[in-house]
Amino acid sequence: MESEDSLSPLVVEKSEVVLVKPSKPTPDVSLSLSTLDNDPMVESIVQTICVFAPEPYLEDQANHDLAYLLQHALSHALVYYYPFAGKLHRKSDDNRLQLNCKPGDGVPFIRATAACTLSSLNYLDSAGDEAYQLVPCYEPVKGFTKFACGGITIGMAHSHSVADGVGAAQLFRAMIELASGKTPQPSVIPVWERERLTFNGDIGGVVDFPEAGSFIATSANTLTGDMAREILNITSEDIMKLKKTIANDEQITNENEEKVVVTTLEIIAAQVWRARCRALNVSPDEAVVLGMAIGIRSFIEPPLPEGYYGNAFISGSVAMTANELTKSSLSRVVRLIKDMKRAALDKRYVFVKLCEIERRLKEMSSTIGISKGVLTVTDWRQIGLQYNGWGGLVNIIPLVPMTMDLCVLLPASKADPGMSGGVRVLVTLPRDAMAKFKEEIKLSTN
Repeated sequence: MESEDSLSPLVVEKSEVVLVKPSKPTPDVSLSLSTLDNDPMVESIVQTICVFAPEPYLEDQANHDLAYLLQHALSHALVYYYPFAGKLHRKSDDNRLQLNCKPGDGVPFIRATAACTLSSLNYLDSAGDEAYQLVPCYEPVKGFTKFACGGITIGMAHSHSVADGVGAAQLFRAMIELASGKTPQPSVIPVWERERLTFNGDIGGVVDFPEAGSFIATSANTLTGDMAREILNITSEDIMKLKKTIANDEQITNENEEKVVVTTLEIIAAQVWRARCRALNVSPDEAVVLGMAIGIRSFIEPPLPEGYYGNAFISGSVAMTANELTKSSLSRVVRLIKDMKRAALDKRYVFVKLCEIERRLKEMSSTIGISKGVLTVTDWRQIGLQYNGWGGLVNIIPLVPMTMDLCVLLPASKADPGMSGGVRVLVTLPRDAMAKFKEEIKLSTN
């Protein structure tokens, strides 16, 4: 039987907004962004909540006012990361973004309290729209909320055009490091260098790289009706079963007919894509597309410096008909994903992708709309938000639009010991398709 506490709603009481400015003078400068930063398809606000359970360190710091410590740390961190406080705008002459940074710029910081406990909210794993109370709509913004149990959440919002997930995690880590008082400066010093990923060639003279083509799903069925969002837990045992099954399949070999290592990302992406297609009953002859964000920080020459915090990923795609996908073995789908990833790390592929974005900038086009046939998988497990310098970090919750074309892989919640080594999968589907999707996921791991 559930306790009364377990039914507690999330009601947040906020204080006034404080504009946190850098603790030292910062440049008055206009910064150019890379081609990847300028992509209209990434021009969005990313909202994230980091959940900290009650923990001895946090309790020890209670008398020092954790919110003040974090606010002070943010002020110090902005000396290094002042572009996060800048103002973005697109220029009318070339449609490119420009980031204007002024010495008086700052980041809104909001303190709040909640009368319920984090455990009563399942550490936000089951939270719906009420979770937006923890990340107000300002951009950029930092929000600190203390719960009745002594736990806290840190809500963050930033422009995806200024930083990707890895880059935003650098600022988060810097704040936690500085708030702990153990270091006078961030362990990773940020580097701008956006010219490293800026296309400077003639877009008219670039011949398309076959694997870099942008596939378009043919489905005319767009997002409608009652939608449901869930976070599914896939245990380490489930993952090992899938890996064992696929390892025994002769389709998973390289060009020398040698067995290759299959990653958890590849397996989960294949599993989710196929299950989703079956659950949505996509017409057999329609094209379906799987898109994946592929990090290139260490693959370009020379590699990007550790402190680079701009967008450093390109998109890769796999396409087939719905009939092919629903009837394919997971091994075949995994092999196609591996082939796509291998092609995407070719220097020529990266070059053509940059050119493709520049063309899109000139046309100022973004997405083609949302259909049953399109799914993008993004992996948040290794972006750096798991840094736990304070202790007690148990969960990471992305607040993404209620759209069925996105799937996010998340690290397992540390509040659930049974999920150690597992993966959480955030998906959004029409409510009547969600049960079928979950059934397909379960069948694939049995």
